[in-house]
Amino acid sequence: MTCKHTSTLAKQAVQTLNDAKAQHQHALCKDARNNAYQREADGLAFKYLATCAQYGEHHALSLQAKESWLGARKAVQSRYPKPDY
Repeated sequence: MTCKHTSTLAKQAVQTLNDAKAQHQHALCKDARNNAYQREADGLAFKYLATCAQYGEHHALSLQAKESWLGARKAVQSRYPKPDY
């Protein structure tokens, strides 16, 4: 095996390792977000849908429920930002 070939293999190995780390970070972020959405935002989404069905989309209660739901989603997103690639 030549030195050049060894160097190329090492570079490929490093790139493969970096790709695997990035995929792992993405999966961890996705799982954390999904769990947090379920705990913190999904119930608020159902409340928003229920108030829309009962009062209409533009009623004050519906708008408040929507604001609460979207606020919870933004809080989760800021707590678990997607990793940079």
